[in-house]
Amino acid sequence: MAWYSLPTRRETSIILFSFTIFVLFYNLESSFQQLRTLQGWVAHGVSKQSGVAGDVNWEEELYGDWTLEELQVAKNAEVRYQEFVKNSASLWGSRERAPANYHSEIYGTVGVNDGYIHWSEELPTTTVVKHVPGSTILDHVFLFNGTVYLVTDDPSFPPVDAIVSSMEKLTQVPKPSHWQVLSTEKGREILGQYGGLIHGVTWLCTDANPSNYTLFSLWRTYSSLNTTLDPADPLVLSPPRRIFYPNIPTLIGDRPEMNAPVLPRLRSPSGFHPYLPKAAFPTLGLMFQEDWDDFASMQAPFLLRRVVVSDSGAARHYKDDIPPFAVPLVQLPASQHWWEPIRRNVAAFLGVEHEVKRIGSKTVIITYLSRQDDPDGPKLRESDHDALVDMLDKLGKNYVVNVVHASAPWSERITAILQSTVVISAHGSHLADSVFMTPSARSTLLEIFPPGTVTRDAQLSVNSLGINYVAWWHDKPYDAKSIATPSTSNFGEIPVDAAALAKVIRKI
Repeated sequence: MAWYSLPTRRETSIILFSFTIFVLFYNLESSFQQLRTLQGWVAHGVSKQSGVAGDVNWEEELYGDWTLEELQVAKNAEVRYQEFVKNSASLWGSRERAPANYHSEIYGTVGVNDGYIHWSEELPTTTVVKHVPGSTILDHVFLFNGTVYLVTDDPSFPPVDAIVSSMEKLTQVPKPSHWQVLSTEKGREILGQYGGLIHGVTWLCTDANPSNYTLFSLWRTYSSLNTTLDPADPLVLSPPRRIFYPNIPTLIGDRPEMNAPVLPRLRSPSGFHPYLPKAAFPTLGLMFQEDWDDFASMQAPFLLRRVVVSDSGAARHYKDDIPPFAVPLVQLPASQHWWEPIRRNVAAFLGVEHEVKRIGSKTVIITYLSRQDDPDGPKLRESDHDALVDMLDKLGKNYVVNVVHASAPWSERITAILQSTVVISAHGSHLADSVFMTPSARSTLLEIFPPGTVTRDAQLSVNSLGINYVAWWHDKPYDAKSIATPSTSNFGEIPVDAAALAKVIRKI
């Protein structure tokens, strides 16, 4: 349709404004050149009338003298893309197609991109760093589809049943679907050319019912790598990153149905109080059966850099005259002060180091760990318990007495033990906490046994730290010969002669 009417004022204004903007930007470069010329005159002290602007090359001053290679940006982008493709082969993809020239090297702090390794034909082999039956330190252990693979061609490699035992029966060899030793050639065939990389030190406890000394025993095995530790030295070994319990679920009991009422479930026992690793090993993460199953279902091999294995079945199969947890205590060399860094960690966490130094050297601090309010396990006869508490209160001014009940918080119990010269208690697994006593010539654990019961758990643990030990029944100590012969536990009321016990305490 033809346009016969004149433009309105609004349309005329828009046209003029647009034309002005076009002219301004079209001549912008020329305008800036004039401005630069004027600045040059000012900078060189040249008057406008002279007509001379100096010999300044403003194009070079502003933009430099480099030349842009055609398509250089596109070429760089293509190189970066090809590098990304080369280094990002999927763990779930075909391992045969993975590139053969990528090797992960770790220097210093491990980054988020360091969880992958490509070994190509140079498959890492498993080496034994330290070994006694049931306690082993291994480098380069593979986890693939739920099976632990040890890759070695070394004929002197220890038998697998000396490292771990069967999950079904502790005295038998583990099934090949759980643990298996491979030759290097067979390892290449099964494990492929690359996989995930789990850095740091991993602790692996294969027991379904771990001992209360689990953490203690694992650290003794690991600390055998440093036999020259001084009591004042800081922790020099890399702290463990994780502890695996492949045969223990996270929670006790059956998993509830989807629409069933939500009921609280207790955490499975791990062999130590849940607060302890937070204080002693802040970097230690606990991983249970569900986590192990997650790795198994990922259908990719994972290489664990260093693994410390603890298995009571293997220890008992090869050495049944001492508790399984104690095998590394008596067979692996270690510094006399091997536990001191951990005891110091816990003491610093609870803020009791200054308390130990404040109390005079002549003062004997006694902690009586009472079990009278514990519904399970052995406890003293009620009248003997009252007599024992009364006797402790009357020892005199050079004695400080703490009575800590079974229901006391973990921090209260450990704080008292850290400060104690003497710890007294009825026999029981709670005495594993006695390892946090400060070792000295006077430090003593006094364990009161039920009739007909003798075990060596507490004796072996505290003796390995230089702490004295007395096993007591009724009115006399057991001798060393008797202690060497364990007998069946008898959970009944324990009689004790407080007057006879007082004579032993005064000699400490």
